[in-house]
Amino acid sequence: MQEKTHPQHKTIFVGIPADTLESLDRIKAGLGSVLSLLEVESERSEACHGVHCLLAMIKMQLDQMAEELCPAE
Repeated sequence: MQEKTHPQHKTIFVGIPADTLESLDRIKAGLGSVLSLLEVESERSEACHGVHCLLAMIKMQLDQMAEELCPAE
């Protein structure tokens, strides 16, 4: 188990199964692919640009959370 301290939260212990981390990696990869497609389409569509911006923020938060749960060694 890993011990994590967050500035605004209590210390928590996190035990993350390997298959959960693999699923998280697949989700991040899939979201990255969708963002790539939206980036191309956003040149032609303002709506696609808006969706791209929203998903990019979500992916940033997902990447940040993944780094907190499993820091690079």
